[in-house]
Parts: sequence; C-alpha cells; structure tokens
Amino acid sequence: MYGSAVVPILTVLWKYKTWVAIAAFFILYVGQIAYTDHLSKKLRVAGEQCTAKIQDIEQKHLKALTEKQNEINQVSADYEATKSEQRVQVETVTREVQKIIDRPVYLNHCFDDDGLQQLNSLIASGTSEPP
Repeated sequence: MYGSAVVPILTVLWKYKTWVAIAAFFILYVGQIAYTDHLSKKLRVAGEQCTAKIQDIEQKHLKALTEKQNEINQVSADYEATKSEQRVQVETVTREVQKIIDRPVYLNHCFDDDGLQQLNSLIASGTSEPP
C-alpha cells in the first residue's frame, strides 16, 4: 500500500531534482549557520569568563604589589629616619670636636720660670738637644 504512494513522490522529486538539491543544500547551509552561531556564542561567553578571571588575578596581583610597595616604603622611611638621627649625632660630635680644637689651649705663658730658664740656656749654648 505504501509502495504505490511512494512512487509518484519519487517521480516528482526526480523531475525537480535540481530544485530539491538546492533546497537540501539551503537547509544544510541554514543549519550550519545556526550551529556556527551557537558555537560562537559559547566561545564569546568562554572568552568573557576568561577575561573576568584574568582581571580578577590582575587585581589580586596589583593589590599584593601595592601592599609590598607600601611595606618597602615604610622600611625605607624607617631607614631614612634612623639615618637622619645618626647624621645629627655625627654632626653634633663633629661640632663639639671643632669647638674644642678652636679654643686657644696654649697662651703666651706656656712655660713656667724654670722651663723658661732651661729654654734660654739651650738657646744660648747653640745646641738643639735638650740636657
């Protein structure tokens, strides 16, 4: 019973085989475009997720870098404070030493009477060696 109904359909299809082939290729083409569009949407979503993960990792790294930089700046500030304290101490010592050196220690009265007599006797004898 089915055999008699199939034969006229096949003859009609055979008569319009070019149009049937074009229709079949068009259906395949539309199906391929739809599937490609579906895959491109999945790829776009995966790319957005990957970009979000990368940005999250970058933010974490920037935060860690900022914390380390702040820690380094604190250590540097402590070092500079200690260095400036030491510099003040060194300058103070240097100034005190310069003040001590700048004071006149020896005056014109550096020899007492006995020392002056010995010096005069050396000068009078003409020798440079002390007795």
